[in-house]
Amino acid sequence: MDKRRDPKERGRAPEPAEPLPPDEEELDEGEEGEEGEDDELPPTVILGRFSDLRGFADAALVKKYAERPIWFLIEDDADLMELFVRHPEKPAPRATAETLLGVLRSFAAAESEALQALLGPTDQIGFGYHENASFDDVVASFEDDGFEVAFALYEGKVVPEDEDDE
Repeated sequence: MDKRRDPKERGRAPEPAEPLPPDEEELDEGEEGEEGEDDELPPTVILGRFSDLRGFADAALVKKYAERPIWFLIEDDADLMELFVRHPEKPAPRATAETLLGVLRSFAAAESEALQALLGPTDQIGFGYHENASFDDVVASFEDDGFEVAFALYEGKVVPEDEDDE
């Protein structure tokens, strides 16, 4: 006898072969899907000033560009930043840009492990500086883009914020 036509079986719902995925409403109420918590962590950026590289770069160069805001982040997160949209940059002389970026590149290579301890593991650390935005403008822009901002640069080293206070 075909059970689909049996009146006794009509009241029962067929059991699904696999569990159904959670509804979007359930996820909105705070329940997590299989993605985990990692997807919800904001990206981190380490911000500082060029003067924070004192002892790492040439003293005259550090003095000349001391207040220039600099940053380090996971390269894949660079697409999230809108800093140059909010604060268009005036053109810098090519030699200046290459010199400053060279110092940042060398710092990132030398301090890779310490940077990754704060940023997270990565194969590519991104970095940059802004030619004319203020430090506060750069901080606010990264915060507006959803970054967690860490101030962990001191005399050419990456120093976690709580150790810097001592």
